[in-house]
Amino acid sequence: MMRTWLHQWDPITKAIALLSAGWAVIWTMDLAWQIGWFATVVGAGVIGSGWSGRQWRQAAIWLLGFGGPLVLFQWLVLPGETPWLTFGSLTLTLEALRDSLALTLRTLTLFLSSLLFATTTKPRDVVVALAHHLRLPPRFAYAVAIALRFVPLLAAEAAHIRHAQRLRPRAPARGLKQRLSIAGRYVLTVAVNALRHAQEVATTMEAKRFGAVAERTYWRTLYIAPIGKVMAAAVFAAMMATMMWG
Repeated sequence: MMRTWLHQWDPITKAIALLSAGWAVIWTMDLAWQIGWFATVVGAGVIGSGWSGRQWRQAAIWLLGFGGPLVLFQWLVLPGETPWLTFGSLTLTLEALRDSLALTLRTLTLFLSSLLFATTTKPRDVVVALAHHLRLPPRFAYAVAIALRFVPLLAAEAAHIRHAQRLRPRAPARGLKQRLSIAGRYVLTVAVNALRHAQEVATTMEAKRFGAVAERTYWRTLYIAPIGKVMAAAVFAAMMATMMWG
């Protein structure tokens, strides 16, 4: 994968931008602001993530598969005053639709921005940023780094399992029960492989005597470019604008 500007952005100022965007969408319930933040995150991902078309299709499936039912569910349960659609005794209102879209876009923005951060940030840079620059305990820094490392690892593992299942000759699933059974076996396989990888990581850390010394040395350096500070400041300013006028 080519190194785009999101890959070159240091994790400290990138995390500031991520937290600022997350707090902004949590703060506001205005639909226009939610649309703006979601479009900004999508635009940043398209320009700077280096994702392939296949990765974007998979992300779109996740977003639509989760967002569509969430919009419908919240539209049914949220209150409103202006009737828009009526089905027997069920009345759907414009206010409920607006709020359900805003809440769903908030969730999708948080999910997509976190996914972009996880897939464009090197876990080793996260360790250096947290432990060396921010002076946080190494155990905490490595825990965050391992979590970031497992996101693309589990995604690749899931893709391999899906391809392996497609190569096996079998009759197509019929009915909800068979589909749920196949999905359960799929999730179980991914979970077992995740536990296996976790055990390998634990064994490796133990072999390297992780935590045996109080002070650690770092050969890897982290350069915080001025452009990263500017972008973090811009996102923070946008967050403040959202809090004031959103």
